[in-house]
Amino acid sequence: MEYTVQELAKLAGVSTRTLRYYDEIDILKPARFNSSGYRIYGQKEVDKLQQIMFYRELGVSLSQIKEIITHPNFDVIQALKRHREELLEKRQQIDLLISMWKKPLRKRKGRSL
Repeated sequence: MEYTVQELAKLAGVSTRTLRYYDEIDILKPARFNSSGYRIYGQKEVDKLQQIMFYRELGVSLSQIKEIITHPNFDVIQALKRHREELLEKRQQIDLLISMWKKPLRKRKGRSL
């Protein structure tokens, strides 16, 4: 499937300005431009955007992300597996924080949530 800037921005939850900026700094180039001059993104670019967004969520700078994902030894499959593991760990941390938050509230209100 192919996406315009607006379609991909909506799909990914980012602004069109962000995608244009990523093109400008050579971190995410469109697959091609159509006859009207619109940027067109394919699955490869969607996958790359997912990688970028993941690293951004971890607080990695765009210049560092560019180095990581353009490195000749970058393995998308390994990165996705690593991302999944890190997300699962993050979920565990959030679940722990939620359970810790509920305990004092239960004691104060005398009921469970």
